[in-house]
Amino acid sequence: MLVKVRSFAGFRNILGKEMEVELEEGARVEDLLNTLSSLKANLGTQLFDEAGLREDVNIFVGGKNIASSESVRTILTEGDVVALFPAAIGG
Repeated sequence: MLVKVRSFAGFRNILGKEMEVELEEGARVEDLLNTLSSLKANLGTQLFDEAGLREDVNIFVGGKNIASSESVRTILTEGDVVALFPAAIGG
């Protein structure tokens, strides 16, 4: 299945503005992140720390923040749009 990834701020510097990624049916957000990390070597440290997904990473699927649902265990479906944002810091 194809999902669209839109990247913002620092993630855009690594991944570009937008890309499509082919995943197996039933893939989860964590599968997408692992696939992206295998494509871009320096991305993994921007997404993950020893505890898992970094707290300063915001991920939205279909406009909804996954932190309020299943987090990286969120199941993706064909045509989903996944947005990657670093946390906004400052005032």
